Amino acid sequence: MRGKKRTKKAGANKKKVPINKDAYSDASKNSLGHEFLGEFYEDIHYQCYKCQQPAIFTAIQQKKSFEIRKEYMHQQRILCRNCWLKLRQLKCEMQNIEQLYSLDKEKMKSDKEFLQEWLFILKEIPKFGKKTNTARIRFIEKILGQ
Repeated sequence: MRGKKRTKKAGANKKKVPINKDAYSDASKNSLGHEFLGEFYEDIHYQCYKCQQPAIFTAIQQKKSFEIRKEYMHQQRILCRNCWLKLRQLKCEMQNIEQLYSLDKEKMKSDKEFLQEWLFILKEIPKFGKKTNTARIRFIEKILGQ
């Protein structure tokens, strides 16, 4: 969780959404802890890793994530919606760049603007809590002569 405090806020107006353990993914069902799930989802308050703003992983969002989209039960939110959308856009751009590179490596290696954009995205993604692709960054910096 990268040192960010997560809390389940108590309160009379708080919605509780029932958990359906049988609707979890097979990976979650086989996971340590599945048998210890409570009876209800509750809102989880956290601080966004990127922008540091308060965010909430609502009980309803949890139900959709784990029971409908079958996401792994131990995945945790670290980004608010806006930062998550920005990361998603960066990943899409990264995929397009890597596809262009794979189609014509020699041409792309000589396109300074292309390489600079690729390098920018590679350095931007870790700001959202993702791993740094150090090898790829060094590769591009070497080509650019940095």
